[in-house]
Amino acid sequence: MRVNLICGFLGSGKTTLVRRILRERAGRERMAVIVNEFGEVGIDGEVLRGHSVDMIEISSGCLCCTLRGSLISAVEELRDKVGAERVVVESTGVAQPGELVETLGDPVLRGTVTLGPIVTVVDVAKFPAFRKVLGPFYTAQVERADVLLLNKTDLSGPERLATVRREVAALNPRATLVATERCEVDLGLIMDAVGGNAEPSALEQGLGAPAPAASFVSLVVGVPFDAERAKVERFFAALSVNVIRAKGFMNIDGEPTLVQFAAGQLEITPAAVPRAFNMVFIGHDLNEPALRAGIAETAHG
Repeated sequence: MRVNLICGFLGSGKTTLVRRILRERAGRERMAVIVNEFGEVGIDGEVLRGHSVDMIEISSGCLCCTLRGSLISAVEELRDKVGAERVVVESTGVAQPGELVETLGDPVLRGTVTLGPIVTVVDVAKFPAFRKVLGPFYTAQVERADVLLLNKTDLSGPERLATVRREVAALNPRATLVATERCEVDLGLIMDAVGGNAEPSALEQGLGAPAPAASFVSLVVGVPFDAERAKVERFFAALSVNVIRAKGFMNIDGEPTLVQFAAGQLEITPAAVPRAFNMVFIGHDLNEPALRAGIAETAHG
């Protein structure tokens, strides 16, 4: 069974890439997906439904630390009970690839799991800011990758792309670099080679000082009402910088929508009716009363 790890910080485009994989590959082999959500409510799993593949959602933690046993159990289940030929793991944005590789090397999986290329999706526009704020915690995701997708090139100019390409290549000269818009990439490049970069990063060697995943918190806010688009846009435009990522489903102007926000950029797209209308906020020192009140104020009327 081949396992493909999809990594990248919050809002980089991992779910977009997994959706592309499912559209193009789901009918060609027995495929399954493991989605790791940092918050208590699974939004990405809801987005990925409808492709006739087995899916396991693991929420409320990070696969590389508190949920390592859950990842092993999920892979075992897909191997032994489902007979999956390929498992795509969409890790939470705060996961460390090296620790995921270590987990997948557990004795109970050894000899039955082949690790495909480790793919890290990098948001080109936000790379300099995230690197400055998060330091080794963020760059470790770049250093351990086999393939680096320099994503969202449509939101950054050629000079920014050239600068980020140089910086990323310096951090990881072994990786294959591909510039993408909405993760449009040859899937053979990211799925079919043998991966699992064996050289540990400075962080994994204990030479760096990570920003611990525990420093991120999540908050789920129910949105059981019809919202007004203009009010939604104003709410997100005024969000505190402590909110790094927000995603979820809202009914806006009478239509179900997928709402995604990452470091100042808001995307609202049509969606199928979800199981529940919720927004998940991820960041540092979240002001729960203010967020709940702000969402409530987006209602029509």
